[in-house]
Amino acid sequence: MAVNDTITIRVDDRIEQAIAALTRGGASATTAIERAILESARRAAPAPPNAARPGAVDSTTLSVQRKLTREQLLEFAERGYIVIPDVVPPEILAKANEAVDKQLKSHPPKDGHAGPHFMFPMWEEEPDLAALLRDTEAFTLAEELTGDGAMEYPWQTQIAMTFPPYIDDRGMPHIDGGMRRKADEPPRTFTMLAGFFLTDQDGDDSGNLYAWPGTHRQHAEYFRKVGPDAFTSYPDIELPEREQVRAKAGDLLLKHYMVGHNVGSNTSDSTRRTIYFRLKVRGHDANWREIIQDPWHDFTPLRPLVSSFEKDGEAAK
Repeated sequence: MAVNDTITIRVDDRIEQAIAALTRGGASATTAIERAILESARRAAPAPPNAARPGAVDSTTLSVQRKLTREQLLEFAERGYIVIPDVVPPEILAKANEAVDKQLKSHPPKDGHAGPHFMFPMWEEEPDLAALLRDTEAFTLAEELTGDGAMEYPWQTQIAMTFPPYIDDRGMPHIDGGMRRKADEPPRTFTMLAGFFLTDQDGDDSGNLYAWPGTHRQHAEYFRKVGPDAFTSYPDIELPEREQVRAKAGDLLLKHYMVGHNVGSNTSDSTRRTIYFRLKVRGHDANWREIIQDPWHDFTPLRPLVSSFEKDGEAAK
């Protein structure tokens, strides 16, 4: 190429949002610009003829294709959560586990502790944990549920561990941020939970998160009937059968905020490690009353899919 030759790169109008989001997330301006240009080019490029199905593993880069399938979108809408395989490359996973080891030295459980152990470092305090969300496909995948540029990076990280042997016998779910709140305080709601599995939890009782599928819709219906200010205790609903969320190290969980859940039992030989980020759509806090009555408030791209299965549900009654 001659010295005076120029290259014109056409980028879409989302590049400024991408740069802003990446720099807020801790990336340098140069890195943010490079990633935003690559993302814009990816969106403009046609898919190869024999592209792997969305969600399939690329054996070269161990990354996940960025597009969720229609089936995954429907599953999230109906059941309230999905697990996406192999989102985190091995090198990022290894550094995240090292960061957890470092946090444990500063915040160790008591000798002989069995059961849950939580730590809450700030986002900027542990960049190797922030990298799970910032430097993988995870944030892009989450925004397929809310819309491009809709969400902000979180300010805090949760390290969730369950030391064996531990049996959870509560049998009841909870919803984060509203239980036992004072009536004059707003609940600490958010849009969705992004969970990164640092250990295998693909069998029963290995520290798996308990989830009650579909309860995001049941909870919203309850709050429409009784009013959103009733969110001071767990809603009085008929619970479905709970499930254990199964995943391998490197997988990603995306869970609707309103899905009932709880810490699960760990009778395995290893300590369960999961990293959680609580993601919010911009402007979320001001609309919490509407959000807990409308499960699709923050999930605009899902509305066309939701209308179809909700109509089917009504017809079946």
